[in-house]
Amino acid sequence: MKSLIRQTQAKRKAFIKANKAKSFTVVEGKRRVLISAPHGVWQVRLGKGKWTEAGSLAIALYVAEKTESFLIAKTKCDFDDANFDDPSDYKNEVYRLIAENRIKYVIDFHGLAHNRGIDVNLGTHIGKNVEVNKRLFNSLKADLEKEFVVSVDNPFMGSVRTVSSSVKNTFPEIWSLQIEVDWEIIDKKKNVERFKRLTEIIISFINLLW
Repeated sequence: MKSLIRQTQAKRKAFIKANKAKSFTVVEGKRRVLISAPHGVWQVRLGKGKWTEAGSLAIALYVAEKTESFLIAKTKCDFDDANFDDPSDYKNEVYRLIAENRIKYVIDFHGLAHNRGIDVNLGTHIGKNVEVNKRLFNSLKADLEKEFVVSVDNPFMGSVRTVSSSVKNTFPEIWSLQIEVDWEIIDKKKNVERFKRLTEIIISFINLLW
């Protein structure tokens, strides 16, 4: 039987293959939560190529499926960076999904280099993106800190041009969070138990959101 990490990576590969002709792909959900993965394919920022954050799409797909959340993910490189470019078709689609489905929460997944020495970085733009419910943010942070090394806004804060901050600037009532996860936790099968616990915490958190 495949480990959970191998299963999620297999689903990621199948998802990319099925949607490779589209710049980004949307999966409808039942919850007022939108999961985003803008870096699951190769990106180009200011003319410079950036590596695929494969694990970020794998965890986004898994979490969205388990929580019946809406999902948007890049599935083709158009020599763009959906988390940086402005204007951006990807971000415009995020706005449409929020407006048409009364989305209240946005969680944007990314991969984090292992040499950062951090398991999970929570990007809040100095608290601005979660200010509508700081207690909610503190609850998630506390649960993660019981088992993982967690940082806030360091090294990445989900600043102005990112999906999470662009959402907050467009919809001030939205709770929006950028989650960066050590790529070894979401990519390497030796870390399957850590991946399982991390996703359990995030899924339990999202299941409380309506």
